[in-house]
Amino acid sequence: MLKALVNEARLRLDITTQGPLLIKTGYATLIGADMAPVQTYRNGQQEIYLPGSSLKGIFRSHLEKVINSIQPQVACNPLLRSHDGDVRDDRQLYRVSCGSRFNDKTPQNEVYARSCPTCRLFGSTSFGSRIAVEDAYLPAGSIGRESLIEHRDGIAIDRLTGGTGGGATFDLEVVTEGTTFTTDIHLRNFEIWQLGMLFVIIQDMEDELIRIGSGRSRGLGKVKASINEQDEGSLKGGVLLSTARTSKKGEEDDELWGLGSWLGEEATTYGTQRNDMLKLSSRMVHTPSGIRNTRIFKGEALNNLKGQSIEAFVARMQEWKSASETTTGASQRR
Repeated sequence: MLKALVNEARLRLDITTQGPLLIKTGYATLIGADMAPVQTYRNGQQEIYLPGSSLKGIFRSHLEKVINSIQPQVACNPLLRSHDGDVRDDRQLYRVSCGSRFNDKTPQNEVYARSCPTCRLFGSTSFGSRIAVEDAYLPAGSIGRESLIEHRDGIAIDRLTGGTGGGATFDLEVVTEGTTFTTDIHLRNFEIWQLGMLFVIIQDMEDELIRIGSGRSRGLGKVKASINEQDEGSLKGGVLLSTARTSKKGEEDDELWGLGSWLGEEATTYGTQRNDMLKLSSRMVHTPSGIRNTRIFKGEALNNLKGQSIEAFVARMQEWKSASETTTGASQRR
């Protein structure tokens, strides 16, 4: 069923630096700064950007902390294998990697049902991701590279004396404050609480609680983000939600269905809830567009959707069984 398209969410996210920012290039240079921002060739010139892979990794890492703050031992550590420690240790905050608990013969519905919340959305070595985060680029017609880059000098500190280390100097180039990048985010076949996960990230970025890039403990990487609600040509502002135009009875204009509601009787085999839906505060009319029925949420409707989805996320995490509870239940059944 997850190979079929049932629902989607799309939005454009504006990310504005609130101070210097550096996502380092992986290439060594013979000339220039020791540390320089990653660049790409776009619009006929070299241009700074924020890689989508970096943003997605930051989103996932932040959500793992949020989830395990609500309910410990719910989100997994992708680098922790089953032989690295005892999952029943109550002092352990993370459960073992979801990817290490399955093999190629495990049915996909079982992999999804037994995966932790972050792996259900971001994927693992056993299950593909259902959220796409594009590279974040500068708006069209932005000013030249030179005015967006600031040069800084640094020096190593002697750990013994607290003074400067002899001759250990370095320099770096950082993106200046007030630079705006825009990325597109696409979520498909989502449960309601997963939409809430995405809104948690956006809310925390709006509140300037998430730093990105290198040197975050040294004052770099402070950003502020917001959903772009302005239409730009064929690109719609706000949050665009869509469903496939099927012959089956679907969601009403005052409802939003998650994956569990669309799965119906199959919901339990994927570990989803059949009542996976929201009752919207106002009617949002479906508009046919190709093979999809679409709805656009902006302003008050978007704020209400954000609040309801985040509440659904918190409630779902509070009732999610931790690794220790899952292990205890399996032992009792044996």
